[in-house]
Amino acid sequence: MSLKVTDLRPLLSYIQECHEGDLLSFTQSLDKAIFMFHFLPMDVFSDLERQNCCHVLMELKEAVMEIYTTNNQT
Repeated sequence: MSLKVTDLRPLLSYIQECHEGDLLSFTQSLDKAIFMFHFLPMDVFSDLERQNCCHVLMELKEAVMEIYTTNNQT
């Protein structure tokens, strides 16, 4: 499988429009989504599906936090 450069402008536009460009606000929303997964009825997702969804959200949060810390190093 070869990787290609992906246009992330739609994601960046979402962060700008919905979170006013505030990456910490975006990561807080991801935290809330992960937390709320634990309160969904158990029959909505299998344990593996729940784990995989939370993992994807956590990886996205970590990537955004890495961008935030890199951009705010002084």
